[in-house]
Amino acid sequence: MTSNNTNISVHQPRTVYMDITPERAAKWLEGNIRNRKIDHRWVDYLTDEILAGRWNTTHQGLAFDQNNTLVDGQHRLMAVLKSGCTIRSAVSYGLDKKAIDDIDGGNPRDDATRMSLTQNFGNEGITRYHTSALNDAIAGLTDKRKPAYHMRREAMEKHIDAVRFATAHISTKVKGVGVAYVRAVIIRAWYWLDRDDLATFCRVLSTGIPESPLDVGIIRLRDHLMTIGGQQNKVKRRETYAKVERVLITWMNGESRKIIRPVQKEYFPLPEETVA
Repeated sequence: MTSNNTNISVHQPRTVYMDITPERAAKWLEGNIRNRKIDHRWVDYLTDEILAGRWNTTHQGLAFDQNNTLVDGQHRLMAVLKSGCTIRSAVSYGLDKKAIDDIDGGNPRDDATRMSLTQNFGNEGITRYHTSALNDAIAGLTDKRKPAYHMRREAMEKHIDAVRFATAHISTKVKGVGVAYVRAVIIRAWYWLDRDDLATFCRVLSTGIPESPLDVGIIRLRDHLMTIGGQQNKVKRRETYAKVERVLITWMNGESRKIIRPVQKEYFPLPEETVA
């Protein structure tokens, strides 16, 4: 019986697992002539992960084509070199030259998917509404860069109750209202305000239906948010975040102001921000 092997390449890639030392990384980088532009921030991130002992060996690793030219893994090698540490990694040899067109061409997992797959958040899991709101809450009034993934995951584990409260209570899809930076204020306020009062504020803001004469300020904020829509510019996002916080504070104080001025300082610090 003759088997049909017409779909099998004569040159089959092979994969081995080995220790990648800084010396080996330096040698392999010498022949790095066929790769994308180096992202130094990504190198710094990987270096920090290695130094912190968070490097995990997976099926993904380095790759060389049939001419022993490096086609995948330059950032990992540079991180090994920069950290001065040795990592364990998969190394594939003999890839067809055409394979480079498909490397890293898949659908990357976003934070919500990665966190849900850890099964640390129960059956409810994590959605992009959770992650985007928490990212904005961590930034607050500052221009902080988004922290590394492991820090975002740890923050989600720490603040999950506040995040789920904000996501559940600002559940509207009304343009400008059901956005991350509005929920971010609620996440922070969750640690400081009465939860029933906070739920009322969210309900009026979401529905546009006042429940007391003092709610006129919330309705005014809602109209403002709907007028400006979802802000993409970072400066405008922070300004709008600060206005939401202003209205929440004045409402809690039994006040209502016709002009919404942004707060100039953070009134609802996260627990870790209050540690001296």
